[in-house]
Amino acid sequence: MRNFYNLFLGTIFIAFFSMPMLIHGNEIEPAKKSKRPSFMYKPELVRRAPKYEQKLGILPIIDSRVSMFYGEEDDFYKDPIIVGLNRIFNLELRYSGLFAEVASIKDLSSVSPDIREIQSIGASNKTNLILLTYLTDFNFNRTPVDMYSTMGGYKVDFANSIKISFVCQIIDADTGLILFAEEISRESIEYAKSRSFEMNQLQKMTIDTLKSSFTDLKILIQENGLRLKS
Repeated sequence: MRNFYNLFLGTIFIAFFSMPMLIHGNEIEPAKKSKRPSFMYKPELVRRAPKYEQKLGILPIIDSRVSMFYGEEDDFYKDPIIVGLNRIFNLELRYSGLFAEVASIKDLSSVSPDIREIQSIGASNKTNLILLTYLTDFNFNRTPVDMYSTMGGYKVDFANSIKISFVCQIIDADTGLILFAEEISRESIEYAKSRSFEMNQLQKMTIDTLKSSFTDLKILIQENGLRLKS
């Protein structure tokens, strides 16, 4: 009996510390760094003549969020959010077939670059257009609910949501004129019937939201052709 009791306690101990995310009531905490999910993915490569013959320079994303990813925590992913997003922006626009060339620009001295700085960045990187992006939301929310799933017929306890919003500007590197300015905002919501929240759920929700966001962005850039070509 004693051996069974010790085995039971050992099983509970292992199960608790193997959880990818720790749940405290309605709250979650980041997993260990080695267990954190990545939201990196490879976009679909569009093979076509470029929509715009200009070279686009992508500036580092400016973090303008008013709150962290969840509560006081931001480190839920393998890479820091801004680092990962910079890579995704570069890949999405490089693979989009929208521009003749896409270059990642590493340095940005201010969050509100003036015309002189834009012209200097364009000249030093030999780019015709500059993409400036402000991240306004990259947040997770976990809300208790009391409802039944119409699809599965089971009781739902939580609504998990991820919201991603950003404002993009494409600026003429010679004149400093803003040729394109749009806000992209997407939210993914999944309902759960238990307090658990697995790494693969967080990863899937994040990637789905990002893909939808970039689909919106690329469509808007595609439809803005006359202004960018003029």
